[in-house]
Amino acid sequence: MQVESAASAIAEQKPRGAVTISPWVNEPLPDIQGLLCSRDLARLTRRPRWELFGLALLGKFPRKKRYCGRPIGWCRAEVLEWMTRELAVAGESQEHLNAPRRCARRRAIQHCLQLECASSCLSTRRNRPAYSSERHDRP
Repeated sequence: MQVESAASAIAEQKPRGAVTISPWVNEPLPDIQGLLCSRDLARLTRRPRWELFGLALLGKFPRKKRYCGRPIGWCRAEVLEWMTRELAVAGESQEHLNAPRRCARRRAIQHCLQLECASSCLSTRRNRPAYSSERHDRP
C-alpha cells in the first residue's frame, strides 16, 4: 500500500520546469580533415590573419564553421572556391601561341637563350664589350 500511495503522490506532482534539449543534439560531426586553422588559412591564401578576419567580418570571405555553437575553423573547400572565384583564363588566339619568341627589349639586361633569340639579338651581344672589362678599366 505504501508503494501505491507513493506512486500516486509522484504522479500528482506538477513538473517544476520545462525540459530543454540542446539545439545541437542531431548536428552531424564536421569533417576534421577539411578544416583549416587560422595559421593554415594564412599560409594557403598568403595573406595575414588580421586581413582575413576583416574580410570575413565584411562578408567577403567565408566565415568559420561552427560546431555546438562554437567556431572551430574554416572549410577548405569554401576557401579554395573563394580563391578561384574570379580566376579567369585569358583567351589567346592560336596565332599568338605559335608565334616565334623575341626579346622584349632591344638591349636586354639578361641575355636571352640562343634558341629563343633572332639573329639580330646575337649580333648585338657579340659587339657589346664585356661588363667585367669595363669595370676594371677605371683608374
